[in-house]
Amino acid sequence: MLRILFSLTLFCVLFFISGCGNNSRPKDLPKLYPCIITITQDGKPLEGASVELAATEETDQNNTKYKSLAITDVEGKVAVSTYGYKGVPIGKYKVVVTKNIDDDPIYKTNPSTGREEIISYKTYKTVEPQFSDVKTTPHKIEITGKGKKVEITFDVGKAIKVKF
Repeated sequence: MLRILFSLTLFCVLFFISGCGNNSRPKDLPKLYPCIITITQDGKPLEGASVELAATEETDQNNTKYKSLAITDVEGKVAVSTYGYKGVPIGKYKVVVTKNIDDDPIYKTNPSTGREEIISYKTYKTVEPQFSDVKTTPHKIEITGKGKKVEITFDVGKAIKVKF
C-alpha cells in the first residue's frame, strides 16, 4: 500500500514538473540524447529511487533550464527524461539520488468503529546523505552527443534509515 502511494506521489510530481501534461515541446528545449542509468545500493538494484542530473558549471546554461529526472524501476534502471521527453542535453552533470520511505505507523482508535487506524507515518531517508546532495555526490556523468546512448551504473553505498 505504501509503495503504491509513494509511486503514485512520485509520478504526480514528475508529471507536473515535466510540463503539466502539455504535449507541445518547448522551442528552446535543446536536443536530447539517450541516457540509461542503473542505481544500485550495496550492489543490488535500488527500486523507487529518485534520480536527478544536476548540471555543473561547465554545462552550457541553455541546457540547464529544464530538469532531467527519473524514478528507478525494479531493476534499478532509469531512462532519464528532460521536461518529460526522453533524453538529456549535452553537458556535464552530477547524479543526485534520493529515496525516502514511510514506516513506523502511528495508530489511533476510531471512536465510531472502535478499530485502530493508521493516522500517520514517520518518513526516513534510505540513501546515504552524500549521494543525495548536489554538493557532495561523487557520481558524475557527461553527455557528449557522440555515439550511442550513455549507459552507466552508480552505487549509493549501504542502506540507511535516518529520520527525515
